[in-house]
Amino acid sequence: MSPQQLRRQRARFRRAAGPRCFLLILCFLLAACGGIHTASTPPAADATSDTLTERDLPSPTADNPATLSSSPSQPSAGSAPVAPEPVPPVIPSVAAPADQAGNLAGNLAGNVAGNPAGNVAGNEAVAPAWRPLAERLAADGLAGPRVDALLSTLAATPSQSPMGRKMRELYMRRFFPKPPSGKPAPLYYKGVVTEKNARLCREFIAANPQAFALAEARYGVPPAIAVSLLFVETRLGKVLADVPENAFYTLASMAVSRRPQDISDWLPRLPGYERHLDWFAETMPKRADWAYKEVRALVAHLLHDNADPRALPSSIYGAVGLCQFMPSNIAVYGADGDGDGKVDLFSVPDAVASLSNYLAKHGWKPGISRARQHTLLMAYNHSQTYANTILALSDLVAQPPASQGAAAKR
Repeated sequence: MSPQQLRRQRARFRRAAGPRCFLLILCFLLAACGGIHTASTPPAADATSDTLTERDLPSPTADNPATLSSSPSQPSAGSAPVAPEPVPPVIPSVAAPADQAGNLAGNLAGNVAGNPAGNVAGNEAVAPAWRPLAERLAADGLAGPRVDALLSTLAATPSQSPMGRKMRELYMRRFFPKPPSGKPAPLYYKGVVTEKNARLCREFIAANPQAFALAEARYGVPPAIAVSLLFVETRLGKVLADVPENAFYTLASMAVSRRPQDISDWLPRLPGYERHLDWFAETMPKRADWAYKEVRALVAHLLHDNADPRALPSSIYGAVGLCQFMPSNIAVYGADGDGDGKVDLFSVPDAVASLSNYLAKHGWKPGISRARQHTLLMAYNHSQTYANTILALSDLVAQPPASQGAAAKR
């Protein structure tokens, strides 16, 4: 091949190979830049995705409370845990609404999601005002979802009234004592020792014969004494509360009221209180500690009987039931009169058995003297008038109706 022919062949080769080389170079460049994705080949997971897996979620803590509701395992707002059949309220007229009672029954039974170890600081169900109480209960071994469920029934803020009433009583007695009246104390409570009331007591015994018979057989307390005590205490269950707060709220409020500012609404009612703030600061913690012991006993009782604290009307300082026991007395003197495994002081059998057990443990026996009976009734309530009234009313109850005569005029 001549040199001229060789040059023409090389030129034709370059014209044919140029586009192919360009395409080859372009492929190399695209490969270096990461390529092109197609619908048939999805990309790998992006490391910068804002979707967190379960292991990425922070655990709920006091410093990160929002995660309590962000975790997929937490129930949504408005949902309720699966609960067993709700515990029937003790006093129907003061029972909580059915939906709330059902939720509480489930919580008390332990069917609560989250906070199984009783982490007080991280539990949003317990209002901040009650967390010091929750921590103190936990230190005494009362912690966990069931205790939290009880505390969640309390209003968000404590009531000033229970401690305010107590401090007003002590303040006036300490700094403004009343001079002696010179009159003797009344022999009986006015209007109690009457034939009408004795008849009501006899009818009450007739309506609950087994409760009184079993209590007398077991503890030796006559039905006339037991029913008269119930009449003086609560008018046979017709007057169960002196205040709007239930026993749990009353005692819990007192237990967390330790400083004068905790009863700021009550202080202006006490003349010259500014001069005695040191006395308040010294006295209030003592009363709060007393209330704590009672609320601790009440919590233990509520847990044992799976009871609703919102159905516990009480006296001014937390006594409950037909027989008006302070909570700390329930574990010691409470008795199961109907055999259901619980001590329900709002039921007649348990109330009669419990008051009879109290008297028996203080020394009541069949055949004891009248003076001894009086002494033991004063152990129940340290008042001469109280003991006199119960004994006098019991005399009327025990007498045949035809022979009451002048006794009914007391």
